[in-house]
Amino acid sequence: AVVSTQSTGRDIRNVQRMLRMEGLPPTVVQENERKLEMLKSKLTTTQASKVSDKYKMVRFFEKRKLFRKLKSALRDEEEEDVQEIRDKINYIVYFPLGTKYISLLPKEPYTDEKVIARQSEIMAAIKDKVTSGEVEDASRTQWSKDRNVTQLRSLQAPNLSLAERRVHSQPAPEPTSSDDFFIIDRG
Repeated sequence: AVVSTQSTGRDIRNVQRMLRMEGLPPTVVQENERKLEMLKSKLTTTQASKVSDKYKMVRFFEKRKLFRKLKSALRDEEEEDVQEIRDKINYIVYFPLGTKYISLLPKEPYTDEKVIARQSEIMAAIKDKVTSGEVEDASRTQWSKDRNVTQLRSLQAPNLSLAERRVHSQPAPEPTSSDDFFIIDRG
């Protein structure tokens, strides 16, 4: 069920009003404080989800373009370009989901120094995390066409947080032979 930020904000204000009341038993105060913390975290995740959903398509197309460039750079054996493209792919995958996405391939180059500085700062932080092994290198994946559907097949499964799991889907587990549903008796 999708929760709107308005209803969550309303619930937060109601709990805050309740906590301002005098003469409440300590158990009620403690319960409402826990509820308030839970609602605030719910509000931040909802807002982050809205922001990430807004830029989902942009990130998808940029990732697709960069995988094409990576493929051609690997074919032409241009090592400098390969590393730069890999860094850009990691930037797209590991960009903080709760913040406004700064495109790597804008129609017109950025002129604002703050935006350029913020982009390079995020790029450097993500590059450091990848080189230190804190996060997997997301550029170690390949795009393949399977029955006219483009899908992402991972060569090494990235170790993603809960928010980043929305970007990559886990493959379905293989059915086991001990499962009674798949046993076929042809005898």
